[in-house]
Amino acid sequence: MKAWLYYRLSRDEDEEMNSLQNQRQILIDYAEQNGYEVVGESFDDNVSGMTFNRKGLGELENAVDEGKVEVVLVKDLSRLGRHRTQTALFIDHLRENKVKVISVTEGIDTTNENDDLLIGFKQIFNDFYAKDISKKVRSGIRQKQKNSGLVPSLPFGYYLDRNTGTVKIDNETADYVREIFRLYVDGYGLTTIAKTLNERGIRSPEYYQKRKLADWKPIISRQYLWEQTYIKRILSNEMYIGTLVNHKTVTSKIYKTKTFVAPEEQYRHKNFCEPIIDRHTWEQAQFLLKQRSEIKPRASHGRKIHRYSGLIKCAECGSCFIAKNRT
Repeated sequence: MKAWLYYRLSRDEDEEMNSLQNQRQILIDYAEQNGYEVVGESFDDNVSGMTFNRKGLGELENAVDEGKVEVVLVKDLSRLGRHRTQTALFIDHLRENKVKVISVTEGIDTTNENDDLLIGFKQIFNDFYAKDISKKVRSGIRQKQKNSGLVPSLPFGYYLDRNTGTVKIDNETADYVREIFRLYVDGYGLTTIAKTLNERGIRSPEYYQKRKLADWKPIISRQYLWEQTYIKRILSNEMYIGTLVNHKTVTSKIYKTKTFVAPEEQYRHKNFCEPIIDRHTWEQAQFLLKQRSEIKPRASHGRKIHRYSGLIKCAECGSCFIAKNRT
């Protein structure tokens, strides 16, 4: 009987007990003892069983579609997948192709009707285990965010001193941050600021972020241009006045949805790091961001937005007046 070996390891599991090498050896020993011919194998390392978008699982599926496999050997059913519905659908897909799954350590055969009830219970348990682990991990991260402040990635203008573990100002990029705030407060729009930085050959935050990677190699043809979203993200980040804000969004690992958290429920850590921007400049920028988002004024040809744009309104209809030069 032609057998395919599949094994998987997730980041939240005991690597010593469930190591890929350990799983593989268990499957090889079982195949030899039962006279199976191993025609192929695949694995996924550091991948959750809640997702079925896996390279190793894709290789298995291709082999099944090509008719090369008659039986799939796994250490236990949780290696195949932890998502209850998707695991069941995948097993049904294998059954339709006359391929059975054998869970070696659990003694389960998906073609044995007597094992159907046990398979159902295993799938419920595996699904619950993954969701419970995910919930505990999120709870742990949230507690760190609340207590000491957790920074997943530092914004443009800062770097982490690995010797002291403290966040410090990167003098090279901090000057660009100060210039962005100055230009915006002086009346220049987001697009105009981005265009100005690009014309001067200043590279975007993406370049400086990737430069920190150990295996990064510069791509000569890549220009790393500034965009309007980069400018707005910098102008809206409170870390530039020394305040770290955590728990801004809640993401569902299972349904891949993101929900924004109300400001009063977010975790704020004042004086978390040395500020790059002074409080007065920050408040001016936030005021302008709010005003301009409501009326969306435009400054063409690199000109400044008028200082009273959005502030002077008609007493009767409430519409904003537009500044226009006449000669």
